[in-house]
Amino acid sequence: MKIAFIDVTVTVSYGGIQTAVWELARALYDEGHQVDVIGGEGDIRPELHGRSIGVKVFPFTAREKVFDLGSRFRRIVERWTFAQQARKTVIDGQYDWVILTKPFDFFWPRLMPSGHSTRFAFMSGGTDFFRGDRYLAKRIDAWVACSHFNAWQIQHHYKRFPDVMFNGVDVSRFAPQKRDFVGDDRAALRRGWGLADTDILFAFAGRLVGWKGLSVAVEAMASPVLAALPAKLLIVGAGSDLSRLRESAERWNLGDRIIFHEPVSHQRLPDLYRAADAGVFPSIGDEAFGITVAEAMACGLPVVASHIGGIPEVVGNEGSCGFLVSPGKPSALATAMARLVQDSVLRKKLGLSARERIVAQFTWQDAAKRLLAALSESR
Repeated sequence: MKIAFIDVTVTVSYGGIQTAVWELARALYDEGHQVDVIGGEGDIRPELHGRSIGVKVFPFTAREKVFDLGSRFRRIVERWTFAQQARKTVIDGQYDWVILTKPFDFFWPRLMPSGHSTRFAFMSGGTDFFRGDRYLAKRIDAWVACSHFNAWQIQHHYKRFPDVMFNGVDVSRFAPQKRDFVGDDRAALRRGWGLADTDILFAFAGRLVGWKGLSVAVEAMASPVLAALPAKLLIVGAGSDLSRLRESAERWNLGDRIIFHEPVSHQRLPDLYRAADAGVFPSIGDEAFGITVAEAMACGLPVVASHIGGIPEVVGNEGSCGFLVSPGKPSALATAMARLVQDSVLRKKLGLSARERIVAQFTWQDAAKRLLAALSESR
């Protein structure tokens, strides 16, 4: 089949949706399909390793330059201005399927000429609902969700039952052992962060925004449960919450126990995970899946994560790969973290199981096959 992914952000920013598009494009190409990625003018081009995946970019009006009538209005205008530039290329491409990643793009089927054969699929990674999206959704031919939780969200809003695709992980890159050596080794990284050999390092990587719950992790680090233990916290990322998190760390006198690290490329991230002993993901918002959780697990890290959204589907409810805790509860988070600090045998056991779970259930190859199955059923 001839397949196109359309998302204005995929060539201009990093995130879970962008990762999913590029990884699925590679996996679908490897399955023998012709694949194009259509995005806004930007410099992001992940390594395709010789694959002939078409990358087409077009100008657009960035949301920051749109009159502020709300974030959803701004994002719709951003995508509409992009669509005006990309429309002819999409029509001329005569794709079998065009895959959209946000409800903000649901206008695309109505931009196509009458009699066209292109079909449209929505690959959901969250919600982003807005007034009028149910009407536009009538032209969407296939629906896939990244978790059963996300499928429930879609069904509740659109009254459509999506297939569950699950997101994935590049398990050859995100692995306990180094493959393509990038950057410093584990010991050098830890020395650079001022860690002692006995320190147990918890790592988080992602956007530093309120609903990611890092304020809960900072408060947990100040808990008496962890105060006397050699626990350290690595926070990798940037965002609107960074200054507030730094202030909280200073207020709790945690300057020597929390490491703030600038964002790194997706290629570099496995090295940081491998320098850690466990992952911590204290979300207080409805994560539809949790790619960063899965990537940490693929690197052999046990995780402590919130029991919210689609995260339990990634970690598992049985406690074999880590611990799920109530969202927004620093004491519960601290207690679970303390268990991992105090038990090296448990850390190793859970880390091995975490890796096995991701390899068995959450690869991008499996995700691509599930996506193709959903498209075939919708013909």
